[in-house]
Formats: sequence, structure tokens, C-alpha cells
Amino acid sequence: MNKIDESRALVEEIWARPEAWDANLRSAEALLASALAAHPDDIRALTCMGAVLSDQARHEEAVPMLQRAASLGSTDRNTYFNLGVALLGCATKAEAMAAFDTARKFDATDGSWEAYFDPQAQ
Repeated sequence: MNKIDESRALVEEIWARPEAWDANLRSAEALLASALAAHPDDIRALTCMGAVLSDQARHEEAVPMLQRAASLGSTDRNTYFNLGVALLGCATKAEAMAAFDTARKFDATDGSWEAYFDPQAQ
């Protein structure tokens, strides 16, 4: 299993074990940081790191990761969805909605995932 897949497994485990939220997200972040150190232009790793940072309410750190993935030409719906989630946490609603609109133009890429988002909490 590669580092991105390992990080995804940690994030998915959170739904079965909510008490593991903090520890699993920290571990997933470390795995993704290692993947990005080796391959800094990996769109999937950038997209997943954005999700992990957003899930830790570190939206201002997530935005540049996701913007970088977009600037590299991401066609992954999750890049733009996660950017929308991060922007809702630290920018204007209009900026976030623009990212969500872009997300609708694409399909999700295998191996990436959405940041947690509860629209009712907004």
C-alpha cells in the first residue's frame, strides 16, 4: 500500500472509531507530507493533504495545497470540492461557491477523497 492509500485508510477508519480522529489525521498528514516531499507536484497527494488539513480545521493551510493542485491542472472533483470546503473556513462564501461550481464540472479521481463537510452547520 502506498502512502496516499495508507492515509486514506486512516481517514476512513475515523468513521468507525471517532475517538481516533486526531491521531489518525495527524498520522495521515505525516504520510502525505512524506509523499509530497518525494513528489511535490503530485496532484492526488496535494488534494488529499488539503482534505486532511481541512478536517483538522486548518483551512488556511489547506487552501494553498488545493490551489497548487488546481494550478497543476487537476481534473479531480475532490480538488475543487475540498478547496470550497477550505475557503468556507477562511475566505468569502463567493470564493467557496466558485470552487464548488468548478467541482461540478469534474468526476472524482480514484484514490482521493472529500474533506468532511456538513452544510447544515454552515
